[in-house]
Amino acid sequence: MPILTILPEGKTISLSSETPVMEALRDEEIYIKSSCGGVASCSDCVVKVIEGADHCNPPPFEETRLLGNVFHITKERLSCQLKCTGDLTIDISRHDKAADENKLKNKTSSFVTKRRTKDDVSKIREDRAQERAERPEGKEGGKRRPRPFRTDVPPKPRK
Repeated sequence: MPILTILPEGKTISLSSETPVMEALRDEEIYIKSSCGGVASCSDCVVKVIEGADHCNPPPFEETRLLGNVFHITKERLSCQLKCTGDLTIDISRHDKAADENKLKNKTSSFVTKRRTKDDVSKIREDRAQERAERPEGKEGGKRRPRPFRTDVPPKPRK
């Protein structure tokens, strides 16, 4: 089983290779901010990979859509999408429960959001998996073929 080391505390936990890091941290009652419940739609659960990036799964489409393809520069991943097959060290110093609760308390709006339950999250994941399975081959996210550049037709004159 892979060992996950959490900085700045230095705490270590073991996790399965199929369990997302956010779920493992929440099972250990370690605070990770997330407003979407783990379906990769908010980018609040960003963690920094310190060591073991080779043992991480490649970023799925949902994560790339939110963060872009800059993992090799920033070393940041969404913990709800991050799974590892070997030892991994992450930094969660951006997730401060007291500061987040203070911000929430100081909000002037009375709007209350409902947190997603595990059942809601699993339903969303099932729907997305079904959508992926129904997509035709080669249509993984809006990739369109470029128009061919025609050299045999002169350009239209400008007015």
